[in-house]
Amino acid sequence: MNFSVIYNPIATEFTQKALDHLIFKMQQRGLTLNRVAKSEYSGHVIELIKELDPVSDYLFTLGGDGTVNEAVRAFHMIDQHSVYGHISTGTTNDMANNYGLDRHDPIKSIDKLAEQGVETERDSIIVNGEPVCYVSSFGYVAPVPYLADVKLKKKLGHMAYFVSALPILLRKPEWIRLRYTANGVTEEIKTCLALITTSKGMGGITLYPNADNNDGKFEVFFLRKLSPVMVAQILPHYLTDTIDLSVYKKYCTCFSTDHMVIEFPGLPPKYDLDNDGNQASFHLSLHERRLEFTMGKKIKILLPEK
Repeated sequence: MNFSVIYNPIATEFTQKALDHLIFKMQQRGLTLNRVAKSEYSGHVIELIKELDPVSDYLFTLGGDGTVNEAVRAFHMIDQHSVYGHISTGTTNDMANNYGLDRHDPIKSIDKLAEQGVETERDSIIVNGEPVCYVSSFGYVAPVPYLADVKLKKKLGHMAYFVSALPILLRKPEWIRLRYTANGVTEEIKTCLALITTSKGMGGITLYPNADNNDGKFEVFFLRKLSPVMVAQILPHYLTDTIDLSVYKKYCTCFSTDHMVIEFPGLPPKYDLDNDGNQASFHLSLHERRLEFTMGKKIKILLPEK
């Protein structure tokens, strides 16, 4: 059996050492190297996966969360043949958290995947026909990943997002009126931040430590109240990645579902799918005032055995 590797050379924590170690460990696992390909521009991972999937038994990527976004989008366009695997070498590396790998040490992740990896599946989401790897969002701090400068991320890592968020946190949020329907319930609310995800967290923050990424459901979070007291409470937990959403239930609405429709009586907000900046993600331009969320394709993937 063979394997191919796609890598993003501008990812924050990418090194030649990590690439070489992945090749070595997979060959040690008994696989034959087919091809190594470099992602050179936004959307290139999609093209490379469509090209390499039919001729690869295993297909690995090294990059940030946006690289996984492109991979998932590619797998929705084809009949997936290869088993996918990802080594996180980005900034926040939410997918490493989801996949049971190390967020900031690619070598450890490679060793764990090579020595304990088993084939399984992971969920994805469809939003108005567009595949989403792990999170869709709109409102208050949703644009932060897109505002964080690439050079700043190289220097500060996860803290670059906090620096980029400061101007947003210092001004009042815009409140968005919407009506959602899910689990047989329809409710009209005002929210300043919405997060819909299959992930344990996003933006480097763990929000759902016990989330099952293969249960056929996604998590929904609407922030309905915001005060200086809440911001002061949540800030130290954000910095130490110890947020527990159950503490903030009086401020938000949270539930799980496999289908949801959101309708906006007014102008729809700017909307983002996945969040690793413009290098590897994309913006969804809404031409109507309605969002429909359904479960996407199950992605065949190599993950460490639990």
